[in-house]
Amino acid sequence: MKLLLVIVFIILSFSLLFTDQLPISVDLNRFLDDSNNTVFDINYQLTYNFLHFEKTDAGFVANLKVEYSLLMDEKIIDKGNFSNKIIFPNQEMTKSGKLFRDKISVTLPSSGYTMQLSFYDTSSDLYSSWSKDLNILKRDSFLSDLEFSSNIVTDTTDYLDKFHRDDQLFFINCNHIYSKETVDSLYLYFEVGNGHYPVGKLYEKINIIKDDDTVKVITQELNCHGNKLPQIRKIDISNLEEGYHKINLEIIDPVSNAVNKTEDYFSIKKESVSNYRLFVELEDEIILMKYFLSSAKTKIWKNLTDDGKLQFIDRFWEINDSDVSTKRNEFYELIRERIKYCNNHYSHFGKGWKTDQGRIYIKYGEPDDILYDYTDLSTKYAQKKYEIWKFRTHYNYTYLFLDFQTNGNYKLIYSDNDPNESSSTDLEKYLGENFDMGLLN
Repeated sequence: MKLLLVIVFIILSFSLLFTDQLPISVDLNRFLDDSNNTVFDINYQLTYNFLHFEKTDAGFVANLKVEYSLLMDEKIIDKGNFSNKIIFPNQEMTKSGKLFRDKISVTLPSSGYTMQLSFYDTSSDLYSSWSKDLNILKRDSFLSDLEFSSNIVTDTTDYLDKFHRDDQLFFINCNHIYSKETVDSLYLYFEVGNGHYPVGKLYEKINIIKDDDTVKVITQELNCHGNKLPQIRKIDISNLEEGYHKINLEIIDPVSNAVNKTEDYFSIKKESVSNYRLFVELEDEIILMKYFLSSAKTKIWKNLTDDGKLQFIDRFWEINDSDVSTKRNEFYELIRERIKYCNNHYSHFGKGWKTDQGRIYIKYGEPDDILYDYTDLSTKYAQKKYEIWKFRTHYNYTYLFLDFQTNGNYKLIYSDNDPNESSSTDLEKYLGENFDMGLLN
């Protein structure tokens, strides 16, 4: 299940940008308390720029509401909710890619429970949900799960006490994704030892595996007597390749020959270089994508960092790829060719792909039928050219474009059946009272 959880967040972290979901990463780890009951630590994180901040007298405010339900045999044992209120004095921080983190902990004596979480940005329609069966550690286990971090800070104060690990402020990295542009090491936290089963000298072995090949091995000797001892490991990842890695940890008691194992996963992401840039300016990229995406799916763009915008662009083209079995992205190539056509045929005072005709051509391609004519002499304005585009093979759309300024920059004044386009209410004023509306059928 943990493998599945990590894979889901690696793969879907940016597909969520095109849904109504908050892109929240969640990580579950288990530890034994002094009574050998299992403590489940549920950490969650998201970047500030995915939240909707409202300007108030107190500053810029966002509110992340969390609802939780603990179930046994599909019956609710406990439920409740709380809110994370986030306030910044200025707008700059609201657009940053920095992380908001929080943690929920629950202690259970047995397996069979399920935890369900729902996350809501109360100032928008964005939400996300998470569910996990809670299976306890064995009571005689002398090894916990692994927690991952990108950075740790020595701190013996009570500040952010819930994130303290052995006098360290241990900022959990829930999605286990690392960029060598920003870090060259990762940190692991785990606990060794068991009060009911005292052990002495232990041996620790860490294997890091990529594509079924072991790429790093770390071994050392530990001393652990009775109580559980916190362990923090710094692992150099600077010489590891980009991609997905499995990490195995073994703790071996040479006296009893008992072996405890745990495994987890992390990914080293590629450098922030978009594979699908069409324009020099990033803002031109979002103008094009808005031809295909609703405003609800593009409203986060203004809050993304440049790195986030590049990933947004890549994800847009990837999810629209018409044939994932090939190395080519046929959709990207098709739209690129349509942009070239529009710039060659519809450019006047600006780029043709930004015109009304360019927008329709980029979305739907060449019309099945085009009618060219002039408006009636009875119009309020001077006689002007118009074009009627009809799509009938794959769609049942009709558009009428009018050359208002007689400069070849046709404006869309009529649309039929396309819910994303609108029509003017003054067609007779522009076309004349004798215009044959049957031409639009």
